[in-house]
Amino acid sequence: MIKFLLRTAVIAIAGLTFLVSSLSAFKPETLYRSQVAVLMYHHIHDTDQSGATITTELFRSQLSYLKGRGYHFISLQEFKDFMNGAAVPDNAVLVTFDDGYEGFYQNAYPVLTKLNIPAVNFIITGTLDHPLDGNIPFLNRDEIRTMTLHSPGIEVQCHTDSLHGKTEGDQGKALLVARLPKDGRTETEDEYKKRIVDDTRACTGRLKDLTPHQVDAMAYPYGIYNPLAASLVKEGGIQYAFTILPRMATQGMDPLRIPRINAGSPYITPLALHNMIMRRVTAPRPAKSMVGLRDTLEQVGGELTKDKADGSTVIHYNGIQWKVRPGSQEAVSGERVLTLDKPVTIVGSRSYILLEDLEKLLGIDISSDPHTRLYTARLPDASDSDAEGRKGQR
Repeated sequence: MIKFLLRTAVIAIAGLTFLVSSLSAFKPETLYRSQVAVLMYHHIHDTDQSGATITTELFRSQLSYLKGRGYHFISLQEFKDFMNGAAVPDNAVLVTFDDGYEGFYQNAYPVLTKLNIPAVNFIITGTLDHPLDGNIPFLNRDEIRTMTLHSPGIEVQCHTDSLHGKTEGDQGKALLVARLPKDGRTETEDEYKKRIVDDTRACTGRLKDLTPHQVDAMAYPYGIYNPLAASLVKEGGIQYAFTILPRMATQGMDPLRIPRINAGSPYITPLALHNMIMRRVTAPRPAKSMVGLRDTLEQVGGELTKDKADGSTVIHYNGIQWKVRPGSQEAVSGERVLTLDKPVTIVGSRSYILLEDLEKLLGIDISSDPHTRLYTARLPDASDSDAEGRKGQR
């Protein structure tokens, strides 16, 4: 009997040792690396309803599901470091909110602190003096101080001071990019530039008194921006600006055009959010890779034709035309001639070009999707149309 008990104990200990060693060896799946899924939310509320409002339970379920799948949530400071060359954990996610609604303090903040997840809320600082005047209550100063002082991972940043709006009329333009009427005329370029810089400085200045963090980031209202507006908010103190273009954030990307994935719709289940991220993961491509010229060009919005006069292949993209010949390293556009690193080659009936050469000709960066194996062009320089800010995004 004693031998039986000893044998049973030995087997139990061995089994427990195997279980502990197996659990310690478990590592979450690497879904992606060296990039960040920046998630965008607006309003967390259990009775309000809109296309940009989700319940507390859905918010909790989304974040809990992502944590269970091995996603790693990072702070805004970690994201800034990443944009400046530092590494981030595999499956990195940054949680962001727009508008500074009070529902963030009442409903989202408790979930974030319980799950130990950092987040940043982009505040319309013009609401701070009268936070209860809007259709939806906004955060007040005491709520902001409480969160940012007691929870180091919670930050507030800019969503402009008084430029979160559009001009009047059916074709109203975002105030950040519009030229406004003034004294019976349209404001001059100098007046426009001063308005944007002054508003940006007002926004950063009002937040600096409420948070221990550096205030140097902004979310463009409605996601609408253009190169001039981006340069002006930078002059006003902004180093990192976020859009609503749904892609992954990668190093080398313009820090004033950071993409985000909308997670704040009531129709986005936890699994759907995971799948949305996976569809946008950018795969690192092998150096010096040859790609199908026609397929890749068409995927980024170009066209390939043949010149009937001389039989050369013609690349059309964004009003530019380049002529190339198989076996040649020269590309010609009018009087301009570029030397390719490798000649265009023909295999069967298909033309192939070095991807780096195609980027050089088109003047764009090209990335690939590891799941669909499709190619996409880099983020656009401007997004100053209502189409970019549709679907109720604020």
